[in-house]
Amino acid sequence: MKNDYSSNGKVIVYDHSNFNHHAALKSFLPDSLYWTVAVNGDYTLSFTAYDDGSEAFSMLTGQNVILDHGEFFVIKQTSDTKANGGTALQISASQVYTDLSRYRIWDNVTDPDAQTVAPTSQTDQSAPIPLDGTATTVTPDKILHYYIGDASGKNGCGMKWAVHGNFSAQPVVFEATDVKSGISKITETWTDAVIYPHGYTVDVYTHDEFYKSYGHRIDYLHDTSQIQLDTDTSVIVNQVRAVGATYSSSGTGTADTGLPNGALGAGSGAVAADARKYLGVPYVWGGAGGARGGNPYSGMDCSSFVSQVYKDFGINIPAYTVSMESSFHEIPYSQVTTGDVGFYGSHGHTTHICLMLDHNTMIYEPQPGEKCKTEPVDYFRPSWFARNDQMAAVVAKSSDDSGTATTETYNDTSAQYYFQPFIVRDKESIKRWGIFEGEDVTNDTITDAGQMKDYALKQMVPNPSISITVTKITNEKPIIGEKIRLEIKPINYVTFVNVTGFTWYPYSNSTATTINLNSNPKTILDYDASFHNSTEKTSTIVNNWQKMTWTKQEVRTFGENIQNADDDSNKSGSTKKSG
Repeated sequence: MKNDYSSNGKVIVYDHSNFNHHAALKSFLPDSLYWTVAVNGDYTLSFTAYDDGSEAFSMLTGQNVILDHGEFFVIKQTSDTKANGGTALQISASQVYTDLSRYRIWDNVTDPDAQTVAPTSQTDQSAPIPLDGTATTVTPDKILHYYIGDASGKNGCGMKWAVHGNFSAQPVVFEATDVKSGISKITETWTDAVIYPHGYTVDVYTHDEFYKSYGHRIDYLHDTSQIQLDTDTSVIVNQVRAVGATYSSSGTGTADTGLPNGALGAGSGAVAADARKYLGVPYVWGGAGGARGGNPYSGMDCSSFVSQVYKDFGINIPAYTVSMESSFHEIPYSQVTTGDVGFYGSHGHTTHICLMLDHNTMIYEPQPGEKCKTEPVDYFRPSWFARNDQMAAVVAKSSDDSGTATTETYNDTSAQYYFQPFIVRDKESIKRWGIFEGEDVTNDTITDAGQMKDYALKQMVPNPSISITVTKITNEKPIIGEKIRLEIKPINYVTFVNVTGFTWYPYSNSTATTINLNSNPKTILDYDASFHNSTEKTSTIVNNWQKMTWTKQEVRTFGENIQNADDDSNKSGSTKKSG
């Protein structure tokens, strides 16, 4: 098996079309060869080699495979430099898992020249999965089987796969795409999952199966010469609107238009009566009504309701609050009467609207889960009031105007939500950091509000990111996913972090390993506590400070504590001055 090979500390180059043809590469520059590894991210090998006339050097061409320390990388980029009569090649290679982007799922395509083993196909499945945009509830193994094929490697991709840990089934939309993109649906759906390849095997882990402790620790300055901590609150998202799946709703029928020459006539009484006929119509965000058309009784939101009443009297206005503003002019509350409206929010940024039945009463579509209703204006007082001159003219007409009643026939197909969009909040995050609103979280496959809430919470970023980069004293290879105890004594910072990436120079005697450690809620809270606690303590400024790597706290307290530090270092025993 390919992933049973061992390079024994040697760099070996393989012919990708014939693995029996391989040679050991001796002409690479030891200090130039390094790995870059990141969880669910980069996994690359780079180095520079010079032309020593060897077979191995001549094999450094695109798509050939490099084996180093038991891991396989496929050459993706080469840069050939000719200088001083010699040749140097800069090689960039990616872990062979990256090559899955070469293979693709096709929808309804036949290939008369296909080989015996196709890359993958729906015929591999016991139950064919649709590619029509509908969701199928699956676990990661079904995704891997669909896009790669048989788990043992007997497939066109030549890759094995395995799932570690238990995943709950989730709705996933399968599509015709390349295999690597198809597999990425795993981390898109189960956001804490890890895809980490080992040789020619794609391993998928739950969070707890991947991040484990092996008893190691990192102490500054014992194990590391430098630790850099970068925090960023701009990444926080702790409040979003969750928008789930929709379905098509259709119907036909008629509705009284209530036009001025209709049976309802005109005047304030006619306008109020027309608005009241929609009492009890459910609130539907983005629903029918007014400028949007469709059956208003199927459900309206605040703006389509107002637009519908105006439409009943032959007045066409938009069905979105900000767009509606240009159809009105602001008036003082003292002038408000039937047919006027109340806007919520500042000009250009309104988010809600109501219709005035009279000076003291409003009628409106409130919010998801409620129905069209009336309330005293002070119950939910608008930010400002406005008038449309066409409606004002209708209200001013005599109430005994009459004519032939007219009706509107509707025949509509509209998208209806299985549940109304709603706000999801991470209350602990808001309590700690304040509100950070994000874009809508949408999923057109989720039909249950509870499941949508869980999904939205997983998409949030409840804490600032804290990026921790450690430069090791040695160049040992880290264990990706290892849970490590980290201690920075100068700021009394102790926490547990996970290794999420590293840069490793396995053949260099001068370049140390750098390790990337993760950000999690406890990490940032531990750092926050240690940072503020240490501000209450005096810092000792060492005489040879120019040679030290300073922490943020040391920089912050240098100026205010240097006098105290000098007093301590002199050991004079004199009384310190307060400052």
